[in-house]
Amino acid sequence: MKFAAAGDILITKRIPESNAGVKEVSEFIKRADLGVANLETTITDYSCFPSAYSGGTWLTADKGCLRDVRRYGFDFLGTANNHIMDYSYDGLFMTLSALDDEGIYHAGAGKNLYEASRPVTIETDNGRAGIIDICSTFEKAAMAGEQTARQPGRPGLNPLRFSEYYRISPEHAVKLNEIAGATKINCLREKHREQGFVDPPAPGRIEFGKEQFEISDGMEGRFSKCFPGDVERTVQGIKEALYTCEEVIVMFHSHEIKADEEWQADYFAEEFAHKCIDAGACAVIGSGTHQIKGIEIYKGCPVFYGLGNFIFENEFVRCLPADYMEKYGIDINSSGAYGIEVRSMRAKKSLYDTKEVYRTIVPYFEITDHRCTAIELLPLTLGTDRKRYEKNLPYPASEEEAHEILDYINIACECYNVKWKYENGVFRLNDGERLFF
Repeated sequence: MKFAAAGDILITKRIPESNAGVKEVSEFIKRADLGVANLETTITDYSCFPSAYSGGTWLTADKGCLRDVRRYGFDFLGTANNHIMDYSYDGLFMTLSALDDEGIYHAGAGKNLYEASRPVTIETDNGRAGIIDICSTFEKAAMAGEQTARQPGRPGLNPLRFSEYYRISPEHAVKLNEIAGATKINCLREKHREQGFVDPPAPGRIEFGKEQFEISDGMEGRFSKCFPGDVERTVQGIKEALYTCEEVIVMFHSHEIKADEEWQADYFAEEFAHKCIDAGACAVIGSGTHQIKGIEIYKGCPVFYGLGNFIFENEFVRCLPADYMEKYGIDINSSGAYGIEVRSMRAKKSLYDTKEVYRTIVPYFEITDHRCTAIELLPLTLGTDRKRYEKNLPYPASEEEAHEILDYINIACECYNVKWKYENGVFRLNDGERLFF
């Protein structure tokens, strides 16, 4: 089976038929039996109430944008991301309905946890594929709820929860306890614990507010682990899909990083990806951060921890709610474009001035018996040197741009002992045969 994948499709306006990038990029994607990506917006008629929270910016677009996305060759769009509930339940259901009307397969959000987490199955010329979509970056209110015998479930996204903890030396633990005693930061939490509302800290850990610290003589730092129930639900979904599907891929949306570099996948993301492949998935495809993350080959299967932006039209948002305008101290009736401009001007380092935000890759890979037998990456740029109306959309990178992207990817992949080379317009593994078999 042949797959092509992209990261975030943050589309907010129509794409002209004459756009040169569509033809060039779609030729690469349409080689695959199945093209997949993450839909980083809602699709509405602008009549929905905005939620009290958003994924950072309240995002929505006209359903005609989905027709433009189809032109690139995408058959499936994931909906488990931090923007799917920007316009509450009405926005969610309108988005899912628009995807159905356009004939685009989707997974990752639904009317309850079962609908949000179940694998979608897609027939291709080379077999049946199953896809599961999940998200780790979300407001708690966006999480789908499970149906019971007594109550219906709650609409929302398929959640991948995780816990964070910090390792500190015994000397730092003494100081932290002194600060906690002086500030009384743990007092209310202890009262809630006495009343049964809060669990005790894990063995060997101390608390400082809501954070947990593990005392260790080893390396200090931040660490994370998956919530076991969400992993188990995903593992069962993979096994369920394999009853009827030749191959299963898992897509996940995550903005978390290990430390201070955007290309570093978090510890829990690595743990989750490995457990998915151990359960029978043939690939794990990540999105979320606006820059590319590392790529790992685990047991012969590719793990793309983050594919960056495929379309990034955040600055063209038409409408933003009063909540956003009040946050930045501007007239609540201002246009969305003005609101975005104000935020950008106040930023110390705007996304719109970050080169890596406008560079990405599209992987093409072939799977035989749950293992990858061929893989190549198409380097793309989002038209930063083009006319204003052509920007924010993907185009094949020039040779100079491709080499810059290659250098970035090889830094991100170094921890996984994976190295790429540039050859005939694409990236290929230096020693693919050794890695895959």
